[in-house]
Amino acid sequence: MASKKIVWSSRAKSELQQVLEFYVQRNGNPNYSLKILKEVEELLTVLSKRELIGRLTSNKVTRVIPLKVYLVFYEINKDRIEILSFWDNRQDQKKRVVK
Repeated sequence: MASKKIVWSSRAKSELQQVLEFYVQRNGNPNYSLKILKEVEELLTVLSKRELIGRLTSNKVTRVIPLKVYLVFYEINKDRIEILSFWDNRQDQKKRVVK
């Protein structure tokens, strides 16, 4: 199977950015944020080649992959994979809204 292009929704970009910025501020350096970013990039490399690795959510369209304390929600389109949300599981679940 050919690799699919990964695209991020504005929501997912913002959520990831917030997580990365939080750890830079909390730790006073970018080391942990860079580690998270590397893990996300590794996951996306696998996802681009094996799009069905995530489990289906209740809406039967969106898929989710756990990454430590985060959930990566995505949908598969004809020629791309769209990352919908980068959710930190330590947040209030009532705030989580995925298409």
